[in-house]
Formats: sequence, C-alpha cells, structure tokens
Amino acid sequence: MKKKIFIFLTVVAVVITSVALNNTDRQKIKEGREQYAKNSGNEKIVTANRSKNENRDIPDEVKYEGEVLNTVENNGETKIYEKNDEESQVISILKDHEKIELLETLPDGWFKVKLENGQIGYGDARYIRAEKIPPHEYDENSSEWVLKFNQKDQTVRIYREGKLVLESLASGGLKDSFTPKGVFHIEEGRRGEWAYVPRFQQGMKYWVGFKGSYLFHSIPFTEDQEIIEEEAKKLGEPSSHGCIRLPVNISKYIYDEVPDGALVIIE
Repeated sequence: MKKKIFIFLTVVAVVITSVALNNTDRQKIKEGREQYAKNSGNEKIVTANRSKNENRDIPDEVKYEGEVLNTVENNGETKIYEKNDEESQVISILKDHEKIELLETLPDGWFKVKLENGQIGYGDARYIRAEKIPPHEYDENSSEWVLKFNQKDQTVRIYREGKLVLESLASGGLKDSFTPKGVFHIEEGRRGEWAYVPRFQQGMKYWVGFKGSYLFHSIPFTEDQEIIEEEAKKLGEPSSHGCIRLPVNISKYIYDEVPDGALVIIE
C-alpha cells in the first residue's frame, strides 16, 4: 500500500514539474519571439544603412577632363565648334587653361566635349591638353598601316597589317608645348626631306604631317644640317615643341614607307 502511494505521489510530482517547465518554456518562447521581432526590425535598418553606404562607395561614371591651351596661334583662345569641322559654327571661345569635359575621342584629331553650361560641342585636339582621353575603338588592327605613340614611355611603334615592324624611342612635346592626344591620319601630300624653322633655330629631316603643324620628324639639326647633339641626347623624354622626334633612320622609314592616310594613335 505504501509503495502504491509513493508511486502515485512521484507521478504527480513529475506532471507538475512538466507543466511548470512547459509554462517556463512557453514564456521563454514568447519572450524570444518578441526579442526576435525587435532584432529583426533593427537588422532591417542596419541592412538598409549598409546598402546605402555601399552605394556611396561605387565610383561615379568616369569623367575625362582636358585643359584648353592654344600653342598653335598662341593667342590665348580656343574655339569650340557646333560640329567636328572648323567650317562649322563656333559656339564658344575658351581662354587658356579653362577646363573642359571630354566625352568622346573622334577621328582626325577631334574631341566631343561638354562645356560648363552643359552645352555639347567639338574641340580640336591640338588645343586640348589631357592626361587621359576617352577610350576609342582604334588599334593596330584598324588600318593597314598604324603608327602609335605612347607618351608615357615615349615610344613609337609602327604596325603593318597588325604586325609590329618597327619600334623606337621618340620624344614628344614638353608640357607647355604638348603633343596632342587622340586619333589622327597621315595627311595627304604633307611630307618632305628637309625643313628649317628659324623661330626655333632648328631643322629636321624626313618630316611627315599628321595634323596641321604637328609632324613626325628626325632629331633636330642645325641650319647647316649638323645634328644638334644636345637635343639628340634627349631622345626618349619629352623635349619637342609638340612634334614627335625620331632617330633619323626611323623618320626616313616613315617618310619612305608609310603612306598617306595611315592611322596615327597618340595616347
């Protein structure tokens, strides 16, 4: 009898404990759900903030900036045209060192540009100095003959049918007499065996023009056609008045072999 009473009391105790535990668990679950709801709300806020911050870290669309500088007429003014044609209407005249946004690199030495007032126009590359220019689709495979000049390593590379045929150190312009960057062509009928420029007191052999007064030509010579050794030693560093200086044999190769209309890329 005592044994039965003991068993009965044990069962009751287990049931009571189980109920108590269940009540405690239910309370914990309830509290957990409330806390989770609060945390969930906080997590959403944190996630939103993180997304916003990540968006701030995404760089804006790359912009290319140039600086107008007239080293051709040296009159302190650069014209911006309605079209990429000097015969088109002039929509603005900028003063030396004014900044301008470059939108596109176009053939024959032109940039599509954006003025400070938002107006779109076109600028001649000879009057726009830039560290970087907008990407373009032209490369060594874009024409039968391609001449590429890299201003960083001061090197000319000559390609024929996409294959490198000659590579040489060269010299582009100094900062204030810069060599224009962009896409050009060897201009028809603009080449000669010799020329002397009294203003610079320098002569050149085997010159070939790619945009107005800008040429590929030999290292400088005196009026008596003697190499100016001091200038010749500068080959491989910026030192010209804007043209691209070359060893005599390389300038002669371009003069003899590279035809009018050949593509010129200056980067």
